[in-house]
Amino acid sequence: MIFAKGAFIEVDEKRCLNVLHHGVECNHCIGHCPADAIHYDNNHIYLNKDSCNGCGLCLSDCPTEVFHSKQWDETTIAQDIETEGWKITQFFCERHTLPYKSDKSKERGAAQLPTCLSSVSKGAWYEIGLKTEVEIHLDQCQDCPMAETVARLVYNVNTAAEWLKASGHTPRISVIHQSTQGKIKKSLLAIETGLKVTSRRDLFVSLFNRGQQLAGKSVNPKDITAEMDKKTRNMLLPNWQKRLEDIFKKNRAANPNPTYWPTLKINDQCVNCGMCRNYCPSGTLQMEVKDGVCEHSFTSGNCLDCRICELFCPKEAISRDREKVERPFDPQVINTIPVTGCKQCESTTVKNDEQLCYWCQGEVQNDNELKHTLKGLWR
Repeated sequence: MIFAKGAFIEVDEKRCLNVLHHGVECNHCIGHCPADAIHYDNNHIYLNKDSCNGCGLCLSDCPTEVFHSKQWDETTIAQDIETEGWKITQFFCERHTLPYKSDKSKERGAAQLPTCLSSVSKGAWYEIGLKTEVEIHLDQCQDCPMAETVARLVYNVNTAAEWLKASGHTPRISVIHQSTQGKIKKSLLAIETGLKVTSRRDLFVSLFNRGQQLAGKSVNPKDITAEMDKKTRNMLLPNWQKRLEDIFKKNRAANPNPTYWPTLKINDQCVNCGMCRNYCPSGTLQMEVKDGVCEHSFTSGNCLDCRICELFCPKEAISRDREKVERPFDPQVINTIPVTGCKQCESTTVKNDEQLCYWCQGEVQNDNELKHTLKGLWR
């Protein structure tokens, strides 16, 4: 396995929601790692390379792509399939002992990934499903130390199937749990795919020359300043989700079938403080003022479902759900509210008698409480 003992996996702490914000409690990587190799302690995320079994699930499961590898490029899978012209493609993991396609038909192909199939994101399975019928071979997973990742693999595949259906395509994805192996011939051997290299030779040169050099390598943690937060905001979408918007729109049917995506609702307790917009890591929440009215817009397809907007709202005005959405990448207005300028800080705020924003109202209240306390001390 290319990622055995954490080899070639890099950790970018600046993308971790738990590192960036207190109380988010994102648990994707820690909760789903089958080797218990990922830990969060003292505001840092750690990958224990000695415990890592190399499944690569963290690459596809982290909502902000904290874990990545310069040796892995899942886009090459769909590209190789298109180059080969396969209408049916069988998929095998690197540990599979019989990675052979079941017949010599030119329309049928076989692909073997250098890692566990759970490392492939739901977005990549969607891209693959647009190119070919998919047969995922899990007949040797039962006794594998990475068997726990199958549930996440199936989740990704099922999600991709929903997106294919929503795009007007018939999902042709099947999971094979029993061996259907025919003859073992070199001509039927699966091709290697998923590697981010200019040639197969480059891969082996890098493997032998660099060995475990990159194992467990992480970005040195730095203080997350307000300026850094401003620069990195709206840049935490994983690459597969960035690709998905363009691909989904290009392949969408004229009358798409709605499927489930994250949705938000904002109630009348909203004071237009901007916390939700300012701290949305994907930038899917936006605010725009037109003629004295502020519109809050939300794009379901770009949502990380991280809960930050709901957690950070000081008025508890935001509620989350998953509902059927017909056009997930078209911004939808979810709230409109009359606004004015705060007379103290000049920020845009909901209209109120004091003509103060939520934050300045709090400061005035604190000042009044302090004055009242001081008066009591001098009596």
